[in-house]
Amino acid sequence: MSEQRYLVTARKYRPQRFDELVAQEHVTETIRNAIRLDRLAHAYLFSGPRGVGKTTAARILAKAINCTSAPEERDGQAEPCRTCEHCRTFEEGRSLNVIEIDAASNNRVDDIRDLRETVRIPPQGARRKVYIVDEVHMLSTAAFNALLKTLEEPPPHVLFIFATTEPHKVLPTILSRCQRFDFRRIAVPEIVARLSDICKEENIRADEASLLLIARKGDGALRDALSVFDQAVSLCGSDIAYANLVKALGVVDIDRYFEVTDRVAARDMGGMLQLIENAIRAGHDLQEFLAGLTEHLRNLLVARTMENTELIEAAEATRKRYAEAVAPFSEMDLLRLLTLAANAESTLRNSIQPRLKVETILLNMATIALGADLREALAKIDRLEAAEPDRRPPGNADTKAPAGQRPPGKTTSTTRKTPTSPTLKKQNTPAPRDADPHTPPSDPEHKTAPKAPPLQEDEYPSKAVPPATPPPAAAPSETPGPVRQPDTPPSIADTLFGKPLLQRDSTLPEETLNAAGGQDLVAEVDTAVLETVETGTSATPDENANPIATIWNDLLEHVKKDKIQIWSMLHRTRPEGYDDGIIRIAVPDDFHRRVLTERAGYITGQLKSLANAPIRTIQCVVREDMNTPGTDGAPETAADFDPYEYMERKRKENPVVREIFDRFGGEPAW
Repeated sequence: MSEQRYLVTARKYRPQRFDELVAQEHVTETIRNAIRLDRLAHAYLFSGPRGVGKTTAARILAKAINCTSAPEERDGQAEPCRTCEHCRTFEEGRSLNVIEIDAASNNRVDDIRDLRETVRIPPQGARRKVYIVDEVHMLSTAAFNALLKTLEEPPPHVLFIFATTEPHKVLPTILSRCQRFDFRRIAVPEIVARLSDICKEENIRADEASLLLIARKGDGALRDALSVFDQAVSLCGSDIAYANLVKALGVVDIDRYFEVTDRVAARDMGGMLQLIENAIRAGHDLQEFLAGLTEHLRNLLVARTMENTELIEAAEATRKRYAEAVAPFSEMDLLRLLTLAANAESTLRNSIQPRLKVETILLNMATIALGADLREALAKIDRLEAAEPDRRPPGNADTKAPAGQRPPGKTTSTTRKTPTSPTLKKQNTPAPRDADPHTPPSDPEHKTAPKAPPLQEDEYPSKAVPPATPPPAAAPSETPGPVRQPDTPPSIADTLFGKPLLQRDSTLPEETLNAAGGQDLVAEVDTAVLETVETGTSATPDENANPIATIWNDLLEHVKKDKIQIWSMLHRTRPEGYDDGIIRIAVPDDFHRRVLTERAGYITGQLKSLANAPIRTIQCVVREDMNTPGTDGAPETAADFDPYEYMERKRKENPVVREIFDRFGGEPAW
């Protein structure tokens, strides 16, 4: 009874033809053309990572060279037939014309001298004598130098094939005498496809998640992945299950990484410490844990920045999970987290307290405040500028009007006036810069001159010059007109850091202002105007129509402190209406609608504690216009938005932004 010998999968399914090599078409196609055209070199160098097929390709080349079948009978006129005597003796290990040398154990000068003597002997019944030198970079410098002359001018029947994982250690004089082929790492999908074929041959059932896990453990090497596959078959038998495979291989489950990012969004420091404790109790290596966390954050960044998730090496269900889990984070948040994890991974090897190092990194992640989008702040400045056209610099510098005069034909949509009350005039009217502070104010009747319009940015005079003669006083019988400001215009610095940008409105009579409390009433008017500018709607909400309109900001602040994940959804929404205890909330997409509907109980409870009206539940309504990032209604894309150009344009156009740059010495950054 013959005993059947067991072979590991990597040897049993080792490629025997060029077309069976995985992911190395750029090498195999060149070699096949050289065989077909009879343009073979005398020396080749195969370099690349481990387990990608370097030695296998060298063996196939040696077998194809000595194949005795006619070219027209071979596939592509280059593949070995595997049926002739030379092919069969090579596959059975009986060929005397193919010599394999391990340079790691034969790296002395004496070994190279023996090789130089044997190359003189012609092949026995074959076309070529092939020397395959594996790990050639292990040869000593003296051995390399001893090989130079033979390698440069070998006998016509000799072919050298060198294989190495570290080509930079090979002497340049050796490299210059060889044709070099760089083998590439094998992608995860290609390894999965090869594993699937082997499973069909062996009648083994394995789900997609298990094959992906085995392929990722191979780290680009098919041989390593096949070794893990043998281990999985030994554990699970003919039915490989993902749950059992994770425990056997000691791999950190992906659910643990999603738990890390959930606690980062919730800023849960205590949960982070407990998570590390659970990982250590499960026997996970902290170095492998950080490596997996780095890959997890990278996948989240891909899901945030890419339109699809094809670059994520995971099952389809896991890709959808990444697309949903990325909602609380911006691109900059994920980039900061990824940088922290990558730096910690590189320094953990030299740490004398690896657990403390990992805990510190995760606690730093949990305490990082999620960043704000600068484009949203700039869009708000644009809305403020649109509400005050008088403060925009003129589009044509040639049409400037003299100081103190409005350009011809230029009108404003809103006229801001100063109250006529002497008390308010004293508080709100700035004195000329060169005026004596000890000089008593003149008669109030002489301060009722017509008001000069606000000057444009390039109309500001370099030095304030008072008028030669005071303007005539208004007659007592005339209706008091608008209060004229001094001829000296305020500087940008005064406008930005001194009095408010929006001047006070004095359209109400002076008696009404005094009776209502004067300055307090003006402050209320300014607040209403500011709310109108920012929202584009009436500043006084209709509390009967929507009782949460006035408490929406309070709700967001409270939820942000309590439930950061829910706040990340709510701050992208707006209250829309109220009907019989039902609050309608406008949301940007179906994902926000589904998540907020699931959290309706919590949101309703917070609203009941803040609002006076009866509230039963919330209703989310998808509004496509809420996806518009800019004020012009056109979505911004990376192709047509240059942040540095945008900041420079704002610096030139907006006097407020320019004053910030000039005063604090800032530089445009994004």
